[in-house]
Amino acid sequence: MKTIDYIYRFDPKNPSAKPLPHDAQAACGILEDGNRLFSAWMESCRTGTTSEGEPRYVVPCNGLEVGMNRTLGEMPRQSPFAVVLGCSDARVPTEMLFGQGFNDIFVIRVAGNVLGDVCMGSIDFAITSLSESVRVVVVLGHSGCGAVTGAVDAYLRPLKFWSKTMSPNLRSIIERIFVAVREAANGLEEVWGADARNLPGYREALIESAVSINAAQAAFDLRQEVERNGRWEIEVFYGVHNIRNHQVCMPVDPNAPRSDDNVRLAHAPTNPTEFHALAVQMAELLRGKTLSRGDH
Repeated sequence: MKTIDYIYRFDPKNPSAKPLPHDAQAACGILEDGNRLFSAWMESCRTGTTSEGEPRYVVPCNGLEVGMNRTLGEMPRQSPFAVVLGCSDARVPTEMLFGQGFNDIFVIRVAGNVLGDVCMGSIDFAITSLSESVRVVVVLGHSGCGAVTGAVDAYLRPLKFWSKTMSPNLRSIIERIFVAVREAANGLEEVWGADARNLPGYREALIESAVSINAAQAAFDLRQEVERNGRWEIEVFYGVHNIRNHQVCMPVDPNAPRSDDNVRLAHAPTNPTEFHALAVQMAELLRGKTLSRGDH
């Protein structure tokens, strides 16, 4: 039977753990290469290109790191090389889309990949208690994010924000995204013109731009947190998972076809002016483009 396989493989003849990347840049490269593998598999699924012979999309996975005891009563040590803050969206399976297996990524998922006290506490734990292995912290947004879409709609129609149908808990998430939405709107107005709000595709472009800026904002805050903890060897990156082509990019062209060259994580902003520059860059990318709805 011809199949399109994406396999997690354990080799019992060579059960040793995968070596940790030696620095942050190497760790970033591993995540990017993993996403290239995943997006290639997804493209094969879309086109129906089946595997011939040996499956082509294989993720090495050490079974000893899944809970198989090394010796009687001994559990494997937690040693992720990356911490990823992502969205709870079911279409964004973090380890899978980065081509990683067990014990590779310490994952925190929350709607809109926003930072709160519990979320920040989890990240603090990772960068302090797991500092021997952690090389990078990554913020991962995604196209068509429901939380960002909610923030955009509340920005465009404020009465919706105060509606009884919106719970206080959901409202608190949306509030954390408003600044990113406003910066995205400023960029669209600067590039598209003063009447940007009345142009076709404005709402969809505002969502896409705000998704990127929201991820950049969280990365900016996390970079400060990492520095406060004195973890100078850990670098902070961010990117957006483009659900249309299954690639993690920054900046994100929503209509770009799949290409290995598209995959890239960006360094966390170091200066507030970078947010406006990103808003302008996104507005230029999105100008004149018709975007499909992704905010289910």
